[in-house]
Amino acid sequence: MKFHHIGYLTDNFNKSYDNFKILNYKKKGKIINDDLLQVKILFLKNLDNNLIELVKPYKKNIGLNNILKKKIFAYHFAYKVNNLEKSLKKLKKKFEIVVNPVPAKAFKNKKVAFVRMRNTFIIELIQK
Repeated sequence: MKFHHIGYLTDNFNKSYDNFKILNYKKKGKIINDDLLQVKILFLKNLDNNLIELVKPYKKNIGLNNILKKKIFAYHFAYKVNNLEKSLKKLKKKFEIVVNPVPAKAFKNKKVAFVRMRNTFIIELIQK
């Protein structure tokens, strides 16, 4: 597993970007609408190539909107994996799968999956 990004929930891309701009983050690409995952995504990158994924849930995305209402903003870490199915099989022994593998627009339709740790923190797995 190789660390890829931190997922940060927002209800306003401009406000969130203004905050991260102070920390030398710049927009990387355009806003991505992912109807399957029911989110809008905007990546931010700094000079050290650290990535933040701003995630704005669609109104019908109850799960992420509930996390946002609790004012939990940094809510997931994402890792690139060589074999998504094998990694999921290993992690599901300790963690709960919350999103089975699906193609993600933000990663050129490579499959992603999400698991939840016992403390409710979320891990995203991205197929290399």
